[in-house]
Amino acid sequence: MKAMIIFLVFVVQSTVQLLFAQNLTIEVRNIEKAEGHLYVAIYNSEETFMKKPLAAFRIDVKDTSLSIPCRGLPAGTYAVSLFQDENGNGKLDSGAFGIPLEKFGFSNDAEGVMGPPSYGKCCFTFSEDMTLVIHLK
Repeated sequence: MKAMIIFLVFVVQSTVQLLFAQNLTIEVRNIEKAEGHLYVAIYNSEETFMKKPLAAFRIDVKDTSLSIPCRGLPAGTYAVSLFQDENGNGKLDSGAFGIPLEKFGFSNDAEGVMGPPSYGKCCFTFSEDMTLVIHLK
């Protein structure tokens, strides 16, 4: 009986969270080659930015622009980084001085100097349904 009550509380709580969660749509543009995979990472703090994402996933690149729905993300402050893995090795390839050889992008189309941009440049407040556009560079 006790287990059944705990289970019901969990189900109700999960349902309420889904009802009040917003939808984030990430639109990725400037994809030169419709091939390989796009690796997407979502971060929710400066401490974890570019180290430990809150969520990460990979999708196939089948067009020169993509619309990626992210449903159920709670309101908060986030930053997104992504890159196109054209050769399928699962990492962002870089050349001399760590300069990326594959296309990449960040939320707010933020750019860094001699490395990735800061969390502060990439972060955005998410409190209602929204579309975030990121251009690959």
